[in-house]
Amino acid sequence: MSDQLLLTILLMTLVTYGSRVLPFLLFKGKNVQGFARDFIELVPIALLAALVVPELVTPAGTIVLIQNPYLWTGILTFLFSRFVPNLFLGIVFGMTMFWGLDKLLL
Repeated sequence: MSDQLLLTILLMTLVTYGSRVLPFLLFKGKNVQGFARDFIELVPIALLAALVVPELVTPAGTIVLIQNPYLWTGILTFLFSRFVPNLFLGIVFGMTMFWGLDKLLL
């Protein structure tokens, strides 16, 4: 393993760990209210959306809306999960929908 690769992995580990631990260290023992609390609560949702939505809309590098099993599975699983708040059933539903839609749409 090259030194540059090892250094890259080490720095990525520090950044990832630091970004997860830093908020806990900064706000330890403090009662955060108002906008700051709302902001802190919405950051994980925004990050997840920023990671997931592009993959749902552009699975092959181009925008595909109609014949896109990823997008339709995401929409259907979201709707299913809104009415059936069971994580296991949501995962099984999503996997089943993707399997079926992948066969049907492609």
